Amino acid sequence: MLGKLLKYEMKATARTFLPIYGLILLLAIVNKLIWNADVQNFDIPRMVSMSVYVMLIVAAFVITLVVTVQRFNKNLLGDEGYLSFTLPVKTHSHIDAKMIITLLWSALSILVSVISVFIMVADEQTLTQFSRGCAELGELYRQYGLSAHLIAIEIIVLIVVAFLSSILEIYASIVVGNLAGRHKLLAGVGTFLGFGIVEQIISSLLFKGFGPRIQIYFESFHYSLGLFPAEPAEVALLIVILYTAVFGVAFYFFTNWMLSKKLNLE
Repeated sequence: MLGKLLKYEMKATARTFLPIYGLILLLAIVNKLIWNADVQNFDIPRMVSMSVYVMLIVAAFVITLVVTVQRFNKNLLGDEGYLSFTLPVKTHSHIDAKMIITLLWSALSILVSVISVFIMVADEQTLTQFSRGCAELGELYRQYGLSAHLIAIEIIVLIVVAFLSSILEIYASIVVGNLAGRHKLLAGVGTFLGFGIVEQIISSLLFKGFGPRIQIYFESFHYSLGLFPAEPAEVALLIVILYTAVFGVAFYFFTNWMLSKKLNLE
């Protein structure tokens, strides 16, 4: 059933994102042609085209946030909620589907943005510099060995976990705000800020308690050949991943519990 929910969410959101992605890539090509054109008095069209391109890039990420809030609120807490919760599917599957699709569109927004920038700046000199950068990165990988792959994987996992945790924090805030009657939006924003304050307090207390030990741990390593030792980086990334995941899991189960026990569709 999760697959059907994913398919439905994809169809419901694709009509918003795909035109934006198409326009971003089209404007990247237009900017490439305009800025490379040897034409006098062409400054205004260049600036206009570049401004529109930048606004579309920003819009892609802003709309991702807007759609995240809108789809969750409308499909589960609005009028569509009556239908959604009559489907033969567990509550957490609704959360899973929306979370996965939001992650997918966010990743595609980043990918399209990177491709569009590459289209605009790609030339012989840029490709040479890119090739040189890849060679230097390869040399760095060679020096660090297996640790380089582990650190790269941990960074990717951290980005994904942090993003999912942020999405779930938004979902949890929306669910709490939904209980406030007329002032749902204000309550949701207040709840989100409250969650952030709680996270900051917990982080400060943990850092205050374990900070000296962490400092001693890092100082126990020594630089070798100008390279930062890999082990403390691996450990630090793993700790941050686990710490971030704890909040994400807490928000996930809290949202699932609220939707299951405290749902208010009035």
